Amino acid sequence: MKASNLSQGNEIAAKLRSTGLRATGARVAILETLETDRRHPTAEMVHESLCRRFPSLSMSTVYATIDSLLEHGLIRQVSGRSGRLRVDGTPLDHDHAVCRCCGGVFDIDPHVIDRPTQPLELADGLRVINMSIEYEVVCRDCGGK
Repeated sequence: MKASNLSQGNEIAAKLRSTGLRATGARVAILETLETDRRHPTAEMVHESLCRRFPSLSMSTVYATIDSLLEHGLIRQVSGRSGRLRVDGTPLDHDHAVCRCCGGVFDIDPHVIDRPTQPLELADGLRVINMSIEYEVVCRDCGGK
């Protein structure tokens, strides 16, 4: 394993441990994949990208790991046109645009567009821990269709 890959693996393992999760090989590989895959992948896409390196990795492990990473705030869920679970491993604050034609998901820098200030609390005592905006769009590729 290259030194840079080892270093990245150690950083990811430390991230997992900081949330109370064990840094298993599957968790490290899945979180690493999600942090580098800009496609906002589905669980199936994650499994497909890892199955050559980890032939014994099951879909149930991928789903369980994604659920755990979501629960611990290491990744975020993104809506998709198909209704299938898509996830985002980008830790930086940003919003999303989802193309209503092809289902593509695009990162939107929240500092480029004026966005409402995040409230501390909503009605009925709901404490706000994060805010993201999702835009429904027609992407450049689908614009002419």
